[in-house]
Amino acid sequence: MSRKFVIIDHSPALRKIIGAKIRANLDDVQILEADNPESGLSLIQDHRCHLVIYLWDGMDSRGFSLHAKLSQLPSDQRVPFLLLTTSDTAGNLRQIEEAGIEEYLLLPCPSRQFAETLNRVCNPVSLRRDKRYAVQDTIFLLEQRGHALQGNVINASLGGMLCEIPFSEAFNWSLPASASINFFIDGKNIVAPHLYSTVVQLTVTHRHPDFSPRKLRISFRFLQVPDETRKSLEEVFSKAEESEQLSGFVPAREEAAL
Repeated sequence: MSRKFVIIDHSPALRKIIGAKIRANLDDVQILEADNPESGLSLIQDHRCHLVIYLWDGMDSRGFSLHAKLSQLPSDQRVPFLLLTTSDTAGNLRQIEEAGIEEYLLLPCPSRQFAETLNRVCNPVSLRRDKRYAVQDTIFLLEQRGHALQGNVINASLGGMLCEIPFSEAFNWSLPASASINFFIDGKNIVAPHLYSTVVQLTVTHRHPDFSPRKLRISFRFLQVPDETRKSLEEVFSKAEESEQLSGFVPAREEAAL
């Protein structure tokens, strides 16, 4: 599921710069733009946005008013608010604090800090809607530009999968790849091919003696799920659901795929 971010600032050039920086660091975001808080609020209400990004120059107080309005909405309608500013004077920081704005970021900042802040304020995990299923002995094949790599699937859903896979320098983990999942359930192999996937989160779980990566744990999001593949996944998950009900098993949620 793509997140929708609203960038609010009177300058089209600044909005484009921030939007480009977001796209360069996150691959699951749609960018909307507004030139004032009133237009931004309309976008938030019409498009069910997931994050408001307000560029503050240290003078305009309308952003504070917008934050107050968003804070007064019912809990199930609230939208996270992130203030971006280049002004780090003590007086301006005090204004931010007095306005009750907890999330703000000083610019310029490193790209990693920028991306981590966006993901913390608007966590993609919290937007997941599909239940995840763990099917024992499930493997997958990942292909990218003529290179192939096999790994184990920890759990999967219609939206993505969490897996473990050997590290390979042949793969560019920032680019999408094609995945094919092989499930073995009820004595039957069911293959779900052609899953165009992108990395959401990557962690090195094992290292070589020289500390170079040996094994990765990766959360993939499916960018495309062909109809036939969706049918295969639904068949597997239906069987897994039946098994869970018979065993009374409740799947863990702390490490779940999309």
